[in-house]
Amino acid sequence: MKRIISTVFLITISLFLIASVSLNAATTEEEQHPSTKRVAVLYFEDDSNFDSSTGCGCMPNFIGNIFSTKKKWDLESGFATMLNRKLAETVVYQPVSENELLDAMAQMTLSRHKLKKLDKAQRATLAEHLNADVIVMGEIKKFNQHRMKANYSRTMAESGREAQHVPTTASYKAGFAAGGYRNRVHIKLNMKFYEATGNEITTIPITASRIHSLAGTNISGIEATVSESGTNLRFGQTSEKHGKIIHPIVKPTELNKIKFASPEYDRTLFGMVTDKALINVVLALRDNYGPNFITPWETQETDEEKQKKLIEEASKRPIKITYVDNENPDMIYINAGSARGLAIGEQFTVYTRGEAIRDIDTGDILDYKPEKIAIVTVVEIRTDRLSTVKIVEKSADISRGDVLKPISIDKATEEQSKNGGDE
Repeated sequence: MKRIISTVFLITISLFLIASVSLNAATTEEEQHPSTKRVAVLYFEDDSNFDSSTGCGCMPNFIGNIFSTKKKWDLESGFATMLNRKLAETVVYQPVSENELLDAMAQMTLSRHKLKKLDKAQRATLAEHLNADVIVMGEIKKFNQHRMKANYSRTMAESGREAQHVPTTASYKAGFAAGGYRNRVHIKLNMKFYEATGNEITTIPITASRIHSLAGTNISGIEATVSESGTNLRFGQTSEKHGKIIHPIVKPTELNKIKFASPEYDRTLFGMVTDKALINVVLALRDNYGPNFITPWETQETDEEKQKKLIEEASKRPIKITYVDNENPDMIYINAGSARGLAIGEQFTVYTRGEAIRDIDTGDILDYKPEKIAIVTVVEIRTDRLSTVKIVEKSADISRGDVLKPISIDKATEEQSKNGGDE
C-alpha cells in the first residue's frame, strides 16, 4: 500500500513539474514573439499649406504656373501609404489594406469626408468591419523646406616689377570663388490612436527635422566642398564623380520630377525627414498601445546563443507574403531575411490557397491544394526576418498569407513527381 501511495505521489510531482516548465516556456515564447496587431490607418489631413503647382512646393507659384506640367504632391494619400509600409516592416503590426478600408466604408456608407468626423460608436463599428485592433488618424501640421544661399567671388593677380628682378618669383592670375547653401526640412504631425472600442488612446505630436548644408571653394582649378556628410576634393580636370559624396536631393527642379512616396523620394531631404517622422509614429504607437517589442530601427544587445536561437526559429517557419502595397507593386514584404540566407536576385514560386480537399465521408475541409500563381525575386533584404520582393511573372493577384517556395526546391519536387509517374 505504501509503495502505491509513493508511486502516485511521484507521478503527481512529475506532472506538476512538467506543467510548470511548459507554462514558463509558453510565457517566454509569448514575450519573444508578441501577438500581431492589425492597424487601420484611416487618413492624414493636410493642414500644412503645402500647395504648389510645381509638385514639390519649393518654387514661387507664378514660376510653377508657367513651367509646371504635373499636379502637386498628394501628402494625404502619400503619408498613409508610407506609414503602412513602416508598420509592415515591424512584422508585429499588420496594416489594413486600402481595399479592406474601402469595403468597410461602403458597408457603412462612409465618404472620405465623413471618415474624418466619426464618433465613438462609428469608430467601433468600423474597427469591427476591419477586424482592427487599433485605429490611427493623422494631421500634417508642417511640411516645408527652407533654403539659404550665399556666393562670393573675385580675381587675384601677382606680376610686374618683382618678377623681372627676382628669378624665383612667378607670375600668376587665378580666380577665387566661395559659395554655399543651407537647407532645412521640418515636418510636424499630430497623431491620434483609438482602441477597437472607439475609445481614444492618446493624441501625440510628432516632429522631425534635418539640416543639409554645403559650402565650397574653387581656387584656380582646385575645388573643395564641405557638408555634414564629409569633405570632397577635386583637382584640375578630375572627373566630378571621382570621390564624390552622395548628397540628399534638395533642388526644386529635381524634386519636381520625383513622385511622392516613391523610392526616389527616399533619397531627397524631404524623404529622409518623412522616414524619421513615421518611425517616430510607430514608436509612439508601441509605447502608448503596445505590445512591447524591438523595432527594426532600434538596436538590441543579444548574446550569441539567443541570436542563434532566433535564426533557427525563423528558418523553421514557412516563407509567406506579409504585406502587399497596392500603390507600388514592387513593395511586397515577406517574413524572411538575412536569417534565412536570402540573396538579392533569388527567385521564389508563390502559391495561394486553391481548391479545398474534403473528407470523403463527412465533407469537412481537411486542407487546400496549393495553386501556383506567380514568380517573385528578392530586391532588398531589410532585416534578419524581413525582405521585399517584386513580381517577375504572375497569373493571379498576390495576397497576404500566400506561401513562397525556392524555385530550386520547386523544380526538384516537379522532377520527383514526373519520375514517380513514369514508374
